[in-house]
Amino acid sequence: MSSKMRRWLCWTCTPWSIFLLSSHTCIADALVTNSNFTKESGQLRQYWFDSIIDHFNFRRPASSNSSFPLRYFVSEEFLEEQPSNTPPCFFYAGNEADITTFIENSGFVFEAAKDERALVVFAEHRYYGQSYPFGGVSTALTPQNISYLTVEQAMADFNLLNVHIREKWGLSTSSAFVVFGGSYGGNLALWLRLKNPNLWAGAIASSATPLKHLLRETNAFNKIVTEVYANVSSTCPDLVRAGWKQLYRNATTELGRKQIAREMNLCRPFQSARGADYLHGFVSDALETMVQYGYPYEADFYNPVPAYPFRAACKRMLKCGTPLGALRAAAEVYYNHTGQRGGCFDFGSIIVGAARRYWARTGQVHSLRELVEAPKHLNVNNQVESNPTNVAWGYQTCTEVYQPMPADGVTDMEVPYKPNATEYFHHCMQRWGVVPRPDWEEITFGGADISAGSNIFLSSGELDPWRAAGIQTKPIGAPESIIVRTIEGGAHHLDLRQSNPKDPRSVIEVRTEEKRAIQKWIVEWKTMHSDGVIDREVSAVAQ
Repeated sequence: MSSKMRRWLCWTCTPWSIFLLSSHTCIADALVTNSNFTKESGQLRQYWFDSIIDHFNFRRPASSNSSFPLRYFVSEEFLEEQPSNTPPCFFYAGNEADITTFIENSGFVFEAAKDERALVVFAEHRYYGQSYPFGGVSTALTPQNISYLTVEQAMADFNLLNVHIREKWGLSTSSAFVVFGGSYGGNLALWLRLKNPNLWAGAIASSATPLKHLLRETNAFNKIVTEVYANVSSTCPDLVRAGWKQLYRNATTELGRKQIAREMNLCRPFQSARGADYLHGFVSDALETMVQYGYPYEADFYNPVPAYPFRAACKRMLKCGTPLGALRAAAEVYYNHTGQRGGCFDFGSIIVGAARRYWARTGQVHSLRELVEAPKHLNVNNQVESNPTNVAWGYQTCTEVYQPMPADGVTDMEVPYKPNATEYFHHCMQRWGVVPRPDWEEITFGGADISAGSNIFLSSGELDPWRAAGIQTKPIGAPESIIVRTIEGGAHHLDLRQSNPKDPRSVIEVRTEEKRAIQKWIVEWKTMHSDGVIDREVSAVAQ
């Protein structure tokens, strides 16, 4: 059967009907035209790949729970001018969210695909978005069934999907697959190329964080956040530190809590001193996120924010001049830039959710546990904990992605905090019946020792606090094809975003360099794989 006929059969099937290809299942939905996708993304089709739940157990259960539908999107928009069956494939390795989030924020993939006339694939990570084993969210996210949520299982999904796509689209031996990823997805892209250079011609790994021990052992993450604000004005970190002191001091009395409510524009005062921890998490989440996603233009990644929101926040802090007023100013820039939150900040609907994100990122499990227990005076329900993405990522941070972050309050502007490993491990055991393996990722994937690899482009943003866990310099002995770049004035995976007239020259230059690297990888792959090796591997997997 021709490649064209296979595509037609899969496209025309009704949702959840199946088209059997080799040993895997293809399920196709109708054409997806999401108005939120970048203009470069064009039209994509949604497909489902029948992936194995446990790739590392050859004894499959007799039940129907041995596989699950993994969602992926495909764009053939740029194939029209491709004269043969040798187009490259640009494959985005999805991370901890719905895959459409990354389609909407990875315009560079489509820009590069247009230049190279490539097939574009965005693959969803298992246990996120709509790609749940065991029939759906409620059954997948149980302590027993979530155990198949690992980095290794996800990489195996993407490896098999690579082979499946090559066969399904009739791609020839010389078609190169280049894997892209940002943040945790950048880790996956890096590791896929390192582990399986037989499948992946190269990797664009943006804002990857393979050195988790640096997050756990130092306050480097919080120092970067502080330095970004200090580079706008050295007074801003001082105002924040003073704000924390006044917040916790005033929170001990009813009169003080009323003052906090007035100066920080809360809809009502909180009723106990514990509320200061929630308010601290609420503001800290804003301060950090405005740096992490400090793009040079208005953006709406989590909330609508102005260009370089940390600059706008610091300038408003200086105008307020008072410690609590400075905290309010930062919160208003991040949470209420367009007035979307109304005239005041509500404790139950916004503050608690933001505090939860901050506690989860820094590893403050004692606070997370209290949030689940839902103190009545806070009018909070368990919706935050029951968010599927939060639940799945919470499990991953209790196993392989162990990254609690300390703060000293001196070289950074945070409230001093030292993670308690015993408490963290106890929380994970209570919640999931597991304990973290702190060094597992670096032992398994090599950490910074990637010199044996090749065709890897690692980029980090100068502004991005996650740079603290990135590979910042080219490893000694690494080949020329391993490239490490820091983007001056760049935020979290800025290079993967769609080109914008306000982009700094630094990211324009890095994208140009990334495109040159991709072109070289494609030519190299065609030269190395013109003898049918990949065709034989595909046939072996399909049988």
